[in-house]
Amino acid sequence: MKSELEAKLGEEFLFMRMGKTVHEQIEEYGKIKDLYGAFGCSCGDGWYELLRSMCSEIVSAYEQEGIAVDIRALQVKEKFGILWFYHAYTDADEEISALDAADGLSIRFQPGRSDFHKKIDGIIEKWETKSANVCMSCGKPGKLRNDLSWIQTLCDDCYKKQ
Repeated sequence: MKSELEAKLGEEFLFMRMGKTVHEQIEEYGKIKDLYGAFGCSCGDGWYELLRSMCSEIVSAYEQEGIAVDIRALQVKEKFGILWFYHAYTDADEEISALDAADGLSIRFQPGRSDFHKKIDGIIEKWETKSANVCMSCGKPGKLRNDLSWIQTLCDDCYKKQ
């Protein structure tokens, strides 16, 4: 995703602000500790509005509950043609613990989640699922394309360009 779009997400949603770059992390820690800070949204620009809508729904859920937003993006990427949004909560381990499959199913290891955090997890899962119907390049309605060298969700126009 273009850095301008990532910056817009970060301006609107604090939990989407990027941390230190790859070079800054390697210089300070000797390794990459924050994948989201290092690589940002590793997906097409077409999913910007999808991500923005997901973030808006997350913030609304926190506001309705009357609690401060305690979610943090760990990694945002395309995998198997679908959006994957890995996250942590401030009171939990920040390691990504997941098994993802090409059919869009994911097993995420998230012990000790509160009912509210499970609600947030459900919101994220809903938008990840919706991404299979949104062109990752332009944002128009699309579908998973398995006949390319890389599984992608594309509209007919973007598919023809491939």
